[in-house]
Amino acid sequence: MRQSDIKLKNCQIYDENGDPIYGTLEGKLTLKAEYGDVKRLQKGAVQTVDSWHVEVTLKVSSVNAAFKYFCVDQITSGKTPVIPQLLGESIDKENENAERVRISDIYLNPEEITLWEAKADGTDHATYEIKGRSNKKPDFLDVLPEYIEE
Repeated sequence: MRQSDIKLKNCQIYDENGDPIYGTLEGKLTLKAEYGDVKRLQKGAVQTVDSWHVEVTLKVSSVNAAFKYFCVDQITSGKTPVIPQLLGESIDKENENAERVRISDIYLNPEEITLWEAKADGTDHATYEIKGRSNKKPDFLDVLPEYIEE
């Protein structure tokens, strides 16, 4: 199959009841690994994975602020906000292929949440960014086929 452009689309987060939390504009999952040196008699020092986690970054619209209110309520009650699951989708529209990934148990750790902001020019859309992490292995529900370069 010929390689084509992959469009980054569709990020949806869900609450503990499995209902969507609307207003997520953008999302990003990044697998982060930490390595340590292990001494091998024959090969010398090699690096092995000590730990890993998935870093989650969400850009959320203030139009539907339910997610912001949830985070503020949890944090001000001394609790860590947790998203039960996130589904992300990348689409190859030219070949009608899709990749869907699910990550579970996302512990949010925002250092700050913009509660309110006004700007003189008024041209910015009201959005805020929330970060977190999961220690669960990502689950690829759909995978892209192998592409060949031409």
